Amino acid sequence: MNQQRKLQYEQAHEAALGWIACLRADSVSEEDRQAFALWLGEDDSHAQAMDEALKLWDDLGVFRHMPSEVPGQAANSPRWLPGSIAAAACLVLAIFLWPQIQNDPVSSQYRSAVGERLEVELPDGSLARLNTNSRINVTYSDDERLIDLQKGEVWFKVETNKERPFHVDAGEARVTALGTAFNIRRREESTEIAVTEGVVRVTELRNTAGNIASSKVLRVNQQLLAQRHGWEIKTANDMEQELAWQTGQLIAREMPLSQLVAELQRYSNTKIFISDPMLANRTVSGVFELDKPQVSLEALAISLGLAVQPLGDSAVQLLKADQ
Repeated sequence: MNQQRKLQYEQAHEAALGWIACLRADSVSEEDRQAFALWLGEDDSHAQAMDEALKLWDDLGVFRHMPSEVPGQAANSPRWLPGSIAAAACLVLAIFLWPQIQNDPVSSQYRSAVGERLEVELPDGSLARLNTNSRINVTYSDDERLIDLQKGEVWFKVETNKERPFHVDAGEARVTALGTAFNIRRREESTEIAVTEGVVRVTELRNTAGNIASSKVLRVNQQLLAQRHGWEIKTANDMEQELAWQTGQLIAREMPLSQLVAELQRYSNTKIFISDPMLANRTVSGVFELDKPQVSLEALAISLGLAVQPLGDSAVQLLKADQ
């Protein structure tokens, strides 16, 4: 390495040490970060210098036992760093920078296929059970645990951690839990929350016309329907019916046929049509297996005296048997 390149090499390392100290400081500003990005992109040697500074963390145990002078080393022989002080400074700064790197928010995404139920243990030990065709994005940081329910339905069993609140965002609502369990389903125009254990707070995510965002507290066996035009809270008459999907069942009690068919369709790629309005309004009671939606549909047709007419490869129509 010639003298000029050696000088550039040492200057890059000194600058890297300065940037590490700057970025680790509590007073670091957005302008500092932008300036660092510009410096990092100026030359390939800058990125190399920063990488080598951070890698010193891995060599901490080696440096701790290294003598200050290597026996037999000439006074003018080249050294890896400009001097022992620079090496020590770089080690100290790398030690302080490493926790900041490690504590960056960690995100993961989980999804279930149509007809699938998926159970996921989250990083803090909390549990998430995804119903059919559901998707969540999980982001954990030092300050909070944030779940974005992007589609579908999930039941959560939350581990208590007062230092990191557990939030679930779904549509217009945010659910905040402290050591509790609750079911949340996101529809196109609404969000349904049912509390099965403990207490949750539901907060409106987007307030309009300058109004203060709504906030409600729900307790065990309470449900909230969040819609754009307003919220409705009620007592759950049958939580077993609400959570039956977790055991692969659909419990219908005087349920309109149109609603029952819509629920069964969530678990299958086959579209189900009812053209007769009177037939659609008939009420049905029974227990249906969600893991076999086609079998459940055929059993339903037999019990009601209906016929299942194929409409191509991926659609059927329910008709009165005599039609």
